[in-house]
Amino acid sequence: MPVVSYGHKPAKAIVGQLFKVTSNVYCLTSGPLAVIVRWRHVDSCDGESQYMHTLGNRVWYGQILFAQPGPHVFCIDAWIDSYAGYCLTLEKAMQADTSPAELIDLGLAHIFRAYEHCDASRQQPLIELHQRLSLLPPPAQITLLMSETTKALMRDTQLRTCLTLSPEYPLYVVR
Repeated sequence: MPVVSYGHKPAKAIVGQLFKVTSNVYCLTSGPLAVIVRWRHVDSCDGESQYMHTLGNRVWYGQILFAQPGPHVFCIDAWIDSYAGYCLTLEKAMQADTSPAELIDLGLAHIFRAYEHCDASRQQPLIELHQRLSLLPPPAQITLLMSETTKALMRDTQLRTCLTLSPEYPLYVVR
């Protein structure tokens, strides 16, 4: 974490310049992780977030672009990404030449669970995804289920069982 004195003193960032964040995140149970960095100005209840990317060996990397100067805080959230786990299972099944019917149904179940747990404003893309899938033959369904667009949609709408919520670390942003 880019902090001074274990987070007791703020690190510094500059408005308009990318601020790099790394974190060691791992889970002892199975399943791929999703990790985000969240930040906000200390005078605001609303913040922003950005997904972090794994660099391997349990290290995650993200970047923040600050729009306004002043005191900020940031933290790291991580959870098991159940849809990414499903995609890994689907990929292995396709490599083993297994029948995809059950796995397609499982993908539809993931979409339905995400629909049940997300707010109304985020349900429409899930409905549209389900409708598109119902019109496609199985090979095209698999392609759509494993597309980066679908993975991003599911990552944003699925139920998050957080494994870790880091403390808020102070950060001072200057012009």
